[in-house]
Amino acid sequence: MRKTVEDVDREISEVDPEILPVSDHERSGIGRFAGLYAAEHVAGTEFIFGATFVIMGVGLKDILIGLIIGNTLAVLSFWLITTPIDRKTRVSLYTYLWKIGGSAVSRLYKPG
Repeated sequence: MRKTVEDVDREISEVDPEILPVSDHERSGIGRFAGLYAAEHVAGTEFIFGATFVIMGVGLKDILIGLIIGNTLAVLSFWLITTPIDRKTRVSLYTYLWKIGGSAVSRLYKPG
């Protein structure tokens, strides 16, 4: 039995959007990437750890150096590891991990 266009459309609409490849018209530029990266990584860790270090007596200079080094390493790892996977597979890293190792691996990497 051959599938009709409507059957294929219905099957695609039932699939989790995060599993589907990203189409060219949905891709965004560097500005969107920077915003998403900052929203995901900067807000929680820098504010919580920064305040904790200040309470523990660490100086401003040490905090700023640590933030520069930490964020530089984070951006480089995202650029050199995650981005090539995303570009090759056209799915998110979390979806790729889910395809390789299942939900346990995906939850271990990104709880919640």
